[in-house]
Amino acid sequence: MPKIKIFIFCVSLIINCRMFLRAQEVVTVSLDKDKAYIGDTVELVVKVELPKNARISATQNFKLEDFEILGIDIKHLSADNNSYELKFDISAYKTGRLTVNPLTVFYINPDGTNNLFFTPEKGIEIQSLITDSKNANIKDIKGLKKLRIKSFFIFAIVIAAALIVMLAIYIVKNIREESKKSKIAVLDERTAVLNNLDDLYQNRTNLTIRNFYYKMSEILRTYISKRYKFDAMEMTTSEFFEKAKEFLPAEINVNEFKSYLRVFNLARYSDFTPNEKEIEDNYVFTRKLLELI
Repeated sequence: MPKIKIFIFCVSLIINCRMFLRAQEVVTVSLDKDKAYIGDTVELVVKVELPKNARISATQNFKLEDFEILGIDIKHLSADNNSYELKFDISAYKTGRLTVNPLTVFYINPDGTNNLFFTPEKGIEIQSLITDSKNANIKDIKGLKKLRIKSFFIFAIVIAAALIVMLAIYIVKNIREESKKSKIAVLDERTAVLNNLDDLYQNRTNLTIRNFYYKMSEILRTYISKRYKFDAMEMTTSEFFEKAKEFLPAEINVNEFKSYLRVFNLARYSDFTPNEKEIEDNYVFTRKLLELI
């Protein structure tokens, strides 16, 4: 009787073992590199043969210690032996001899029940870019992640940049136009003043020498007052000379300008009577001042 029980137990054990072995998934794992630098992309390939009509679950949450999973690709290779291939792009953020720990992979049996298998471990040597030492102490250096900017923000940045450029162009254009207007206004005013001086000189015979020099000095001082924003009409000759010599152009000799002003004083306030050549020279010098200042 005991022998029969032992025989039945052995037969049952053999049958169960055969059924267990048939139900086991055939899983292999490989890496495309034996050594890699920190931050490199390494391809982890898992190949598995599942029971007939079983399928890999579409939604999975894979995690690896010491590695970041950058991408996953799952392919059904063959229906004959129901084989699948799972490719993982992984990147290490530690150095040394690391182990790619087993992944838990879920699949669905033909009867709709859930099942799972574990991938084998796989070792890899991760080296540092900084040193060749295997004992380099680099802690938790993670691979660079791509920045993801929503298209709305990119569009907003482009619009903002375009508006700034347009505003800058508008401001520069206005500044140039104002500068042109200012130059035109100065030229127009200078032309009018030169015309007044020419008319005065042409009609000098109708005026006394004193009045002629007074009016010629008035034309010069009035123009300079407006051009350089100070009251030249109320200044003495010496005061006017000290102020005006600050902005005299290089073409005008300072001493010549001082002598020119002294002649005006003599003609306006004494009995000095310049001849026609002196009058013409004073007119030409006044005109030159108006053109250059």
